[in-house]
Amino acid sequence: MKKLFGLLLIVLIGIGFTACESTTETDEDPTTLYVQFVPSTSIDTAMMTKLITLEGLLEAELLQEGYDININISIGTSYASVIEAMASGQIHVAFLTAQQYAFTTLEYPGKVEVLLTSVRDAYKAQLDATNTIITDKATIIANANSAGYDGTTNSAVKVSSYYSMLLVRAEDYDQYDTEGVAALAGKNVGTQSATSGSGYTYPSFLLSQNNLHFVTGAANAANGEVQATQLANHQEAVIALLNEEVDAVFTFFDARYNTTGAYNGWQDANPGINIFEATKVVDLTTGIYNDTISGITSLSAGLKAAIQQAFQDVIATPDGLAALTVYNHKGYLVAVDSDYDGERAFYTFMHPEDEE
Repeated sequence: MKKLFGLLLIVLIGIGFTACESTTETDEDPTTLYVQFVPSTSIDTAMMTKLITLEGLLEAELLQEGYDININISIGTSYASVIEAMASGQIHVAFLTAQQYAFTTLEYPGKVEVLLTSVRDAYKAQLDATNTIITDKATIIANANSAGYDGTTNSAVKVSSYYSMLLVRAEDYDQYDTEGVAALAGKNVGTQSATSGSGYTYPSFLLSQNNLHFVTGAANAANGEVQATQLANHQEAVIALLNEEVDAVFTFFDARYNTTGAYNGWQDANPGINIFEATKVVDLTTGIYNDTISGITSLSAGLKAAIQQAFQDVIATPDGLAALTVYNHKGYLVAVDSDYDGERAFYTFMHPEDEE
């Protein structure tokens, strides 16, 4: 009888500890999970509607994982605002570029951790005849400038990194074909915000390799200056180039591919002009690690794992995939912080003043 009572007491104590641990973990987690996208591309009403469908899809997946949590999806006003909101705990999950994640871990250590990395379909310009990924940049550039290239991808081949490309008008290409990136000296170049990986930071590194640097005002070619003109998004940058508002642009490879209708208005006003034929790729930056889905560290380990599984399951559905084409994401892999050691090293190189 005493043995039976002892066993019963042990079981009850065990249940009590389990209940306490479960309650503690649940108490750490929000009842509404705030998810924010960053404005890296133009998002029209139709695309926003698709994004909102993610709320229900993610809620259903999380419920299957044992988390009855509301999802609230919004679009941030800038990369900086999204990061600030995460650091303060107002946003729980966000889509950050690799450089933005690196910056966040350096600027706000211990506040944010990577959950997933995206994979994209390889552009056909990145593949040889056997669908093997090409690593030689000159070959990729030649393919992207070849007749008939249209920016399409091969869904059977996935890549975990991408490039920023220097794009110019076809009629101006001869100078760049001869001088390369050095021809940008004194030019007005369309960029994204100073926190954008493919729209500014990696291009800055490419400029430095060619003894050039961005300035915000008029550029002095003799001093190796290149005027950076910030534009609303990558597609708007391509349109600005076509409209001769800037001399060249840095965008992600390949922002010319029309997936959201961003070019429809320009194409209607310029019938018969092929955007790919009207522009040429001059150079590519070093490879950029794909976007992350990152979460604040205060979320419980269980919820983080559930979020990872939810996004992986959702993007495998037609509705989820359609919504996430805003970033050209085709799938997700679980990521760890050490994957981004190289990105942090690059960020430190680009921001030596932060080390002073």
